[in-house]
Amino acid sequence: MSTREEVYKAIDSERNYQDSKWPGHVHSLEEYAVYMEDYLAELKHLLSRNNALDVHKQVRDIMRKVTAMGVAAMEQNGAQNRAGW
Repeated sequence: MSTREEVYKAIDSERNYQDSKWPGHVHSLEEYAVYMEDYLAELKHLLSRNNALDVHKQVRDIMRKVTAMGVAAMEQNGAQNRAGW
C-alpha cells in the first residue's frame, strides 16, 4: 500500500513527465476521455491475459498515467469540487 502523499507524488511525477513530453498541448475533455479509455483497455487486456502478479508493474504504470491524464484534463478544462465536501 501507499500513503495518499506517495500517491499524489507519483501523479505529480507523471504530470511533470507529460508536460515535458508534450509541452503546450491542450486537449478537450472528449479527447482526454478517449486517451484514458485507450490506456484502460490496455490495462484490462494485460490483466485478462496474464497473471496479475506478472504484469503488476505495467498495470501500476498505466494506472498512474491514466490518473495523471484525468488531472491534466481538469487543469486544462476546469475542476470542480464534489458538492458538500
